[in-house]
Amino acid sequence: MILAAGEGKRMRSPLPKVLHEMGGKPLLYHVLFQVQSVLPHSSLAIVVGHGREQVEEYVLREPLFKTLKVNFILQSEQRGTGHAARCAMDSEWGKQQVQMKNPVLVLPGDLPLISSLLIQEMTFPLKRGEALRLLTCELSEPAGYGRVMKRGKNGPVLRIIEERDANEKEKRIHEVAASIYFFQAEFLKSALHRLSNHNAQGEYYLTDVIADAAKAKRKISVLLWEKEEDLRGVNDLWELMQADQIMNDRLIRFWALRGVRFLDGRTARIEVEVQLSAEVVVDSGVILKGLTRVARGAILGPRIVLTHVEVGERAHLKVGTVAEHSQIKADAQVGPYAHLRPGSVVGVRCKIGNFVELKKTNVGENTSIAHLSYLGDAEVGRNVNIGCGFVTCNFDGRIIQGQRKHRTVIGDDVFLGSDCQTVAPVTIGKGAYVASGSTITEDVPSGALAIARSRQINKSNYAQRIKKIKEE
Repeated sequence: MILAAGEGKRMRSPLPKVLHEMGGKPLLYHVLFQVQSVLPHSSLAIVVGHGREQVEEYVLREPLFKTLKVNFILQSEQRGTGHAARCAMDSEWGKQQVQMKNPVLVLPGDLPLISSLLIQEMTFPLKRGEALRLLTCELSEPAGYGRVMKRGKNGPVLRIIEERDANEKEKRIHEVAASIYFFQAEFLKSALHRLSNHNAQGEYYLTDVIADAAKAKRKISVLLWEKEEDLRGVNDLWELMQADQIMNDRLIRFWALRGVRFLDGRTARIEVEVQLSAEVVVDSGVILKGLTRVARGAILGPRIVLTHVEVGERAHLKVGTVAEHSQIKADAQVGPYAHLRPGSVVGVRCKIGNFVELKKTNVGENTSIAHLSYLGDAEVGRNVNIGCGFVTCNFDGRIIQGQRKHRTVIGDDVFLGSDCQTVAPVTIGKGAYVASGSTITEDVPSGALAIARSRQINKSNYAQRIKKIKEE
């Protein structure tokens, strides 16, 4: 059972709290990912409330969770965690768990750093007579957490008292409950109906089930978890930033131990779905997002941002390069300060130089576009040289064959001089030359030389006439 109905007022956003992103994925994703890795065949209940449509839509469209057996349980009023759990246990899903005598693991949806090992140990079968297993942790700064009250220092658990209801003595207790429980289903269902909302927030606390078990002399086992960072919840944007940093550090460590060299791991940012190969070098300020894949031996220079980009072996991306939904093949050089917009493919051994922008453009192998050029909706062949300042003019307001942007096709072995434009749709044939300063509006045959510029005219002493006019 995952509790994901809360509004998250402290996030100061209309977006449901569990959909705020960390490491490129919503908080809820990280919880579901760990549950799936340990309990892939379990029956899952997600309690939804605030923004339920958004939460349900996200879970159902996330490809990774297609095999999960998910039941969405509506908590129409947010009346506390105990009320949320009661909604789940009173549903058909909950009745089935009781009937089949399944134990129920309860997790919050805003605990993104939870580990698979923790879930494994929490779901170890309950012993005969145990009503539940409670996860606790010793925190140096326990503010904000429910304190674990025991009979004596090492005695049985008596209850959990929430921060708002605790007195000063109770607030000095450092063992806290982490909102993770493993219940015997029948006990959980009956105990939830005995809860009271006589507390500072007027809510039904799931933590009060612990006191109910203690009062009935039901056995409560405790799993004391020593890795504090696994239990960092997210209640506001400050805590989200802290949790995100921890996850980023984990990812960098993971890839560094697999042969990736980070020149400054403090400034690199990597999302959870990124894949890196051994011998990749990642410089400072690099941001890798989405389904980015970087092959062996590639070099990512400083301040590069890649989103859903495939980088081939030994490719070299230089400072300031930005690319999204594109492919850079082996041994290519890109940048500095190049921009690859969606749908761009840079071929093997290509050179895409400084301040070059590509959009929906396929560049063949060994082609050079060295600097200060824009190519959109273009097909560029092999061994092409494109001089400085080349622009494809690909939009004139018309629609041709259903396309609003017209294509430029440049064949193999073409040489384009500096400061040229092509007004699409246009094709430049194989081996053609285009003189510098030309504006190409018609197709150029293979092997031809195209010159499309007005003839130079020099007017003697004209500069003096202009100067005299200015002086007057």
